[in-house]
Amino acid sequence: MIVRLRTICLSSLLILVILSLYIIWPWFHAAYVWRQSTIKSLNFPTTSLLNNTNSQIPRIIHQTYRDIHSIPFKWQQAMNSCRTFHSDYKYYFWTDKEGRRLVEKEFPCILSTYDSYPYDIQRADVIRLVVLYVYGGIYLDLDIICLKSLDQLLNYEFILPQTKPVGLSNDFIASKPRHPFLLQVLNDLPKFHRNFFTK
Repeated sequence: MIVRLRTICLSSLLILVILSLYIIWPWFHAAYVWRQSTIKSLNFPTTSLLNNTNSQIPRIIHQTYRDIHSIPFKWQQAMNSCRTFHSDYKYYFWTDKEGRRLVEKEFPCILSTYDSYPYDIQRADVIRLVVLYVYGGIYLDLDIICLKSLDQLLNYEFILPQTKPVGLSNDFIASKPRHPFLLQVLNDLPKFHRNFFTK
């Protein structure tokens, strides 16, 4: 009787521990990033506003999607709003195929990592970084609606919004060509490529 009760208690405890880990597992990485990595630890300035009036970020808007013919209507409206406010900007639309060719040409060292990602969105995230590193400009997700011109941002070298409670957002990125932060992130992709629960 005592042995059976002890076995039930230990089994219940084990199930409780496993369920607890399952519930809190997603927060482990966020907590680690929050404690271990800050923008200052990357040794880049937290602001990059230039003291002169020469634009560093080129007048280019980049957007990506699988292909130009399958964009949902609501996103087409957002795209048009950005093109309307920025008629003097170059506009580049990158399909998945064009993006892969650019990765292969400019960063062959990360191509195997790029190809091994199980989700298209992971590859799209890489494409936006490579495009901005090579050409510079402003990357906008397709669902971003422009309400006014982005000209006032062109005097910066690099813009990447912060998210709360931790992290950086990649739905809007602005950069001069060949910015060292983008190079650092791209070079580190193979190092941080982990597929714990993605397959």
